[in-house]
Amino acid sequence: MRLRLRIFNKIDDIPINIKFILISIFCVIIPILTVNLIFLNSLSKTVREREEENFKISYERAKTDIVNVIRESVAVSHSIYTDADIYRELDRFYEKGEYYSVFISSLRERTGRYLAIYRNISNITIYTSNKTIDSGGHFIVIDDEIRESSWYKKNKEVDGRPVLYAFVEPREYGEGKYKEFLSLIRTMDGYQRGMHDRVLRIDIDTVWIRDTLKREEDYLSLYVVDNEGRVVLSSKEYIYEDNDAYNFINFDDLPFDKEELLLDHKLGEALYMKGWRLIGVPNEEKVYMAMKQSRNFILLLAFISMLVSGILVWIILSSYNYRIKRLSNHISKFGDGQLDLIILNEGKDEIGQLIRKFNKMAIRINNLINDIYKLEVQKRDLELERVQAEINFLQSQMNPHFLFNTLNAMLIVSVKNNYTEIIDVIKYLSKTLRRLLSWKDDLVTVEEEICFTEMYLKIEKFRFSEKFKYDILIDDDVRNFKIPKMSIQPLVENACKHGIQNIKGQGNIIVEVKLYEEDFEKNLKISVKDNGIGISEEKVAEILMNLEEDIYTTGSIGIRNVYRRLKLYYGKDFKFFIESKKDKGTNVSFIIPLESKLSDLAHTKDM
Repeated sequence: MRLRLRIFNKIDDIPINIKFILISIFCVIIPILTVNLIFLNSLSKTVREREEENFKISYERAKTDIVNVIRESVAVSHSIYTDADIYRELDRFYEKGEYYSVFISSLRERTGRYLAIYRNISNITIYTSNKTIDSGGHFIVIDDEIRESSWYKKNKEVDGRPVLYAFVEPREYGEGKYKEFLSLIRTMDGYQRGMHDRVLRIDIDTVWIRDTLKREEDYLSLYVVDNEGRVVLSSKEYIYEDNDAYNFINFDDLPFDKEELLLDHKLGEALYMKGWRLIGVPNEEKVYMAMKQSRNFILLLAFISMLVSGILVWIILSSYNYRIKRLSNHISKFGDGQLDLIILNEGKDEIGQLIRKFNKMAIRINNLINDIYKLEVQKRDLELERVQAEINFLQSQMNPHFLFNTLNAMLIVSVKNNYTEIIDVIKYLSKTLRRLLSWKDDLVTVEEEICFTEMYLKIEKFRFSEKFKYDILIDDDVRNFKIPKMSIQPLVENACKHGIQNIKGQGNIIVEVKLYEEDFEKNLKISVKDNGIGISEEKVAEILMNLEEDIYTTGSIGIRNVYRRLKLYYGKDFKFFIESKKDKGTNVSFIIPLESKLSDLAHTKDM
């Protein structure tokens, strides 16, 4: 017990900063390094095993593709070998020019059809000693040069059995001096010996095989080795011997350590490719790069782990120091009468609980000192707000009365001095203002809206005199239908301000309200026409687009307000039109449902 107390006493004497540093070194950094080193060793082994498995998969993929194309060649050779028509046609004696028709009608299709099906077979050729045929296409007459060729001698060596053979021949055209061949060769004696020799040669596309080998270069360097030990095809550049001809080099002469070989298997057990092998040399650089990436990842992970743990230790240490210092400073200020709260995220640990208790104590002391003072301040604020409300109320009543009293005074003076025109204008202006102030309902009759609009037109008539006239055309049947207020007057005001104000001749405005039938349904159509300066088609399109997208633009405030009011009440059940031509006037109109439908919409809004 004494030893334990002595140890704890020693620990208590260590500053908290040093304690956190010791904890981070012995409890974080050293364990992280140990675990990552163990993990790196295990991961390196796993990476190598994975890459070796990838080598095998790459090898098997290339081997399968090559064996398949060889088997396809064998299948084609068997089909041609058993074709009795080819035997019959090749044993015939042909007069001059007779062979060509037989070739076109029969022989060409017998061999050519396989090339269209098997894309990896580059050519099919049948060699015959029948000199009455014409060499060409897929049928060639055997001459002395062919008899001396290596592939023909190879066929004789195996007594005409199917054999896979690689050889080179001089190139007649194209790049390079020589061309390599990988061919399946067999003597055609399936039915009878006949009077002529027949040798079938199927050439496999070596370019395709080379591309197949190069496809796997990321994993393996692949070599196709024949039964004589020659490298006939490779994923590397072809290897030339130092002489005038192109010869295949022996695999044993290649300049690399044969102990590095990982994969060396036969291409197949069939007699025609007996001894043929596919050899794969692994790309050790890829294994090295994979292991290097794994090592870098582990080191980065270890660095990030230590960095994060170091930052975390620093944050925790800073949190402790910062809160303890703030608490100590506020306690010191208490003696000076400063009862400030500690404003910070105190946390839920022991230091946080201590800060919360300190704040509660400070709040209680502040409340005891300030409650009465705060109540007095609140009473004064309420009294000021009440007085301000009364002043605003009286002012809102006084302003309209003051305006009407002023208009009445002007009216009395005009009557005394017999200013008849001014008398009418003042009357119309006074009625207009009273109507605006007294209109509380959002829905008014067509008659009320027209009366209000006409008072505005009379004022404009006084303003423009003989330069301006207007007509109001209204069906008697629609006068009592209700519409949203201020849905006609803004259009008339817009026509006066932007349409006829700047023309030289007499301005004319026509307001028309009538029933409109569409799709067997009666609606209300309202239009405001003027003979003003008009609007260009581009501007009309811009205004309509801005109305739909609710974009504010100068010069179309009245139209915009009417459109928004109609949309508010009718949603999508109204139509709005602007028809205008430059210097020929403008017609703004809209079609809305009748009163019954509007009433339903208004009732829905009230709900």
